[in-house]
Amino acid sequence: MTNTPYREHMHKGDHLRRLVKWGSLGGLLFSLIGTGLVWAGTDSFNCSPIIWKASLILNFCLFALAWIVYIPFRKSDLLLGNGLIMIIILANMFSTFWFGGFYFYFAFAPINIFLRTAALISVTTILLHRAHQIHHDIIDAFRENKKLSESMYRDEGTLITFKREAVGLLEKARRERKPFHSIHAYAATIVVPFIFSLNKLLTPVLGEGHGIFLVLAFFSIPMMLWGVDIFVQTITSMICYPIRLKRETGKNTILKNW
Repeated sequence: MTNTPYREHMHKGDHLRRLVKWGSLGGLLFSLIGTGLVWAGTDSFNCSPIIWKASLILNFCLFALAWIVYIPFRKSDLLLGNGLIMIIILANMFSTFWFGGFYFYFAFAPINIFLRTAALISVTTILLHRAHQIHHDIIDAFRENKKLSESMYRDEGTLITFKREAVGLLEKARRERKPFHSIHAYAATIVVPFIFSLNKLLTPVLGEGHGIFLVLAFFSIPMMLWGVDIFVQTITSMICYPIRLKRETGKNTILKNW
């Protein structure tokens, strides 16, 4: 038949090419929705237009960065390249929720300074704690299931392969934490109506646009929690572990059957 240990690796770079081509474009288009929300907010709250312009520049910078990162990996199917490009695309996509849907309002809208601080600190703390939990869940999954690493990262002689099914194996092995039904989501979503009520009591006139952005913030929080899950798992499984395996074995980890 053939002496190559990886027949599917005959067309190197196909998956990464499709990922950066369609993923970066999709991420950019979706992120522009968030920038549109920021533009509407700057108009409603009489904020500096620099805010929405900076958001727009960031969208295009992340789009360009995905292509820049792709260049050194363009003729390979390295899992590391896939992970780096994925993180950039996800960052652009989820900017619609984390900045357009939540942080813009609580950072720049004219609300009470104490309520602003409480909302930003509490939700940010919840997101960071969520990331910490997911990271430890993944570490625990590898420690408790000794065969998980071998099942996900298959040694095929001169290289290590990572199949699409490996993502599902990790999700099944680690503790299930549903972002839309977690204590983090409940705690975070309580913050928004609480801030809304207090702000209405402390401010004579709530003002145009506040209600819409508070609703957006309310629904953005579970999406941000979901984004944290995806970010942490992608960074751990597609960036950190391939680097670790390269150091330990000297072998590259590549995509197989993607």
